[in-house]
Amino acid sequence: METYQVLGLVGSLLQVVAIIIPLTFAPYGMYGGTGYPMMGMMGGYYGHPLVFPILFIGIPAILLGLVGSLVQDRTAAGILLILAGVLSIPILFGFFGISLVLLILAGVLALSKR
Repeated sequence: METYQVLGLVGSLLQVVAIIIPLTFAPYGMYGGTGYPMMGMMGGYYGHPLVFPILFIGIPAILLGLVGSLVQDRTAAGILLILAGVLSIPILFGFFGISLVLLILAGVLALSKR
C-alpha cells in the first residue's frame, strides 16, 4: 500500500470514530443548560443532534474516503480523498481536524505523484 492509501484509510477510520462518539451519548439525551430536553441542532430532534450531517454528509464522506483509498487510479483517488476531507468538516470538524488534514494530505499526495 502506498502512503496516500494508508492516510486515507486512517482518516476514514477516524471519521467512523467521530460518528460513533456522539451516537453513544444520544440515548441519554443532550439536555440544555436548564436540564430540559431541547430541540437538537442541525436537524436533530429531542436530544438527538447531528442526525442530518451524520446520515447525509458523514456516511458519504466515509465511503468516498474508503473508495479513494482503494482505487488504483491516482487522479480519481486524489479527487475522492479531497472531497471526503471537505465533507468531513461537519463531523466534529473533521474529528478535531485530524481526519480532515489526513484526507486532504492523502489527496494531495495522490495527485502530486504521477
